[in-house]
Amino acid sequence: MKRIRVRTKLPRLPKLPNRKTKKARQQIWIYNNGKLEMEQICPERLMRLIYENPVGGASLLWLVKRKAVSRLYGLYCKTPLSARGIQRFIAKYDIDMTGCDGQYKNFSQFFAREKEGVTFPSQAALLGSPCEGLVSVVSDIHPTQIITAKGAKFSLEELFADTALAQEYSGGTMVSIRLTPSNYHRMHFFDAGVVTASRKIKGDLYSVSPLALNRVVRLYCRNKRALIKFSTENFGDAVIVEVGATFVGSIVHCFQEGQYVQRGEIASYFKPGGSLVLVFFKKNMLAPDVDLLTRTTDSIETKVPIATVLGKAKAKS
Repeated sequence: MKRIRVRTKLPRLPKLPNRKTKKARQQIWIYNNGKLEMEQICPERLMRLIYENPVGGASLLWLVKRKAVSRLYGLYCKTPLSARGIQRFIAKYDIDMTGCDGQYKNFSQFFAREKEGVTFPSQAALLGSPCEGLVSVVSDIHPTQIITAKGAKFSLEELFADTALAQEYSGGTMVSIRLTPSNYHRMHFFDAGVVTASRKIKGDLYSVSPLALNRVVRLYCRNKRALIKFSTENFGDAVIVEVGATFVGSIVHCFQEGQYVQRGEIASYFKPGGSLVLVFFKKNMLAPDVDLLTRTTDSIETKVPIATVLGKAKAKS
């Protein structure tokens, strides 16, 4: 069985391109394997038409956030006809299919594929990324305003829909993992522990692409999402927020409240579409990777495989 290699250190940030030019502002830059590159937006033409077009974009924006549109797309993805585009999709976005069986009857099965051999760090203090995706880290968070790598602002109180819970994470750390449609869309538990509570919060289904973040105010707090309280063995109490997005039919949980889970165990998966996972740690519980913090300050997200080390638990005094 092939195993996924876990990186113990992320490479440093190279010199950023000139972002004062019009062309640079229109592109979304990410950091991947030691170099900066432009993100492949999926589907780019449609996303730019919706979120950058001042004429017809408003009508399309109203349409795509509707749950009915995502539901219809989800139904199509369950049909055998949708399977025809799987191989073309894999080739276009250079998707790593290591550990996947490759046999899917429709696009929905492919999208929610399970990957075998996912191995999280054996050292208890190391935090492995619960998802594959584009990561940013924000430290010393304030419950009334958090600013993401792409400049979006939101309130932790509104995101949690719980003022008291938001106050518990004041001064803590947020790890954001943005999953594009080409990513592996299963979330794994980053540590052993107990799921103490979970609940769904109703909302819209805007895209979580930076193009949408620039257009839709408080997007994270307006989208459909699920909140999970997780009491971990090595990082204290944590909150995981799974944010749905355009064409995401549902978020499926693979656990029960009160259940003890192992590190690396599958926690949930998304149905077709992009999505976002936010993990919150309390103050003085996590020491994030310094290079990740630097790149986040420079508004650059870092592309990582699942289980990549993002930081470590702070030593208890």
